[in-house]
Amino acid sequence: MITIFEDSTALNFEPISLTRPVFDIRYGSFTLYERLKELCNNKVTAFYVRDSLKEFVKKKHLNSLLSYEETSNQVWLNGRVIWTKDLIDRITSSKKSVFVTEDNLVALNLPNDNSVIVNLIKDFSRESIPEGIVVHELKAEKINYLWEILSNIKNIVIGEQKGSNRSFKKYENIVIDESEGPVIIQDNVIVEPFTYLKGPLIIDVGSKILSHSRIQNSIIGPGCKIGGEVSGTIFQGWSNKGHYGFLGDSFVGEWVNFGAGATNSNLKNNYKSVLVNVNNNIIDTNSLFIGLFIGDHSKISIGSQINTGTNIGVGCSILAQTFPDTHIPSFSFYNNGNIKKINFEKFIYTTKMVKDRRNQFLDEKEIKLLKKIHKSSLIS
Repeated sequence: MITIFEDSTALNFEPISLTRPVFDIRYGSFTLYERLKELCNNKVTAFYVRDSLKEFVKKKHLNSLLSYEETSNQVWLNGRVIWTKDLIDRITSSKKSVFVTEDNLVALNLPNDNSVIVNLIKDFSRESIPEGIVVHELKAEKINYLWEILSNIKNIVIGEQKGSNRSFKKYENIVIDESEGPVIIQDNVIVEPFTYLKGPLIIDVGSKILSHSRIQNSIIGPGCKIGGEVSGTIFQGWSNKGHYGFLGDSFVGEWVNFGAGATNSNLKNNYKSVLVNVNNNIIDTNSLFIGLFIGDHSKISIGSQINTGTNIGVGCSILAQTFPDTHIPSFSFYNNGNIKKINFEKFIYTTKMVKDRRNQFLDEKEIKLLKKIHKSSLIS
């Protein structure tokens, strides 16, 4: 049996990782965990995450994952690695071993001693490896930041093409262009007339594409409502961009709403590489095309303009008739340059109504997690 873990880089995936472990981030039609679970024939039985997420993850994966303390699993796999069956077979057959990719701990196969394993994950260095344990160099693809997933959309979609449901419904008056990659439309998807869909593209279960939309090179998670122009973007799920306006090269959390005419920039006028503030560090993405990263339950008002490389936290409300700051902390009410902290009780009241409208439930574990994020926000 296998334990999936996140390491000390988890907050490099903010704002999406503020409300979920890294292995629950979307990577195509599946999350990284769902993908690994399928590869391992459901042998992933336990998790190790940040303390702030532990109760929430245990409730979310109630019938499939236990906390690591409740198991005696010897094989541990890093949840930000794109695993293959060959790599997993190599790890499971190598006893008393740790596996390293570019000085990052990516897997362990050790006798059941959770304290040793957890200490290695929390503060890994080659010098911290106990005697008698073999160190293997592993050529594995690992993800370091969200924009690396965005840049890989084409390969992700092509990788899912085999075995996917590609028997399109008889949609009237839409164009499906697969000249540059497949278009995968899952069950219970509605595509309204006069819509242009260009691959590589995945539209996941229960989503709706509105009339006169242009959607390309994107992954639309489940339960979304999408309109206007979308390119190079991943929606985690359950978010609405139902109006005209451009959204490009962005990663959108769950329960996000874009008002009519909201538009983001994804290219600087000077054509320089885009810098992004991640976990209070300015990171060079080494990419010309980077748009918006926006956390769960945030809302952008009508007509707002969002700058290149903007990072917006969880539970924010953005009113921006001119470009706002490129880093907006969680639970900010941003009104054209003025910021104040959103009242948590009012936020929860609204969030419950939003989820109720979609027959979804806001449980106490999620409320507790959101309250922790609200309390830690630096907005006064």
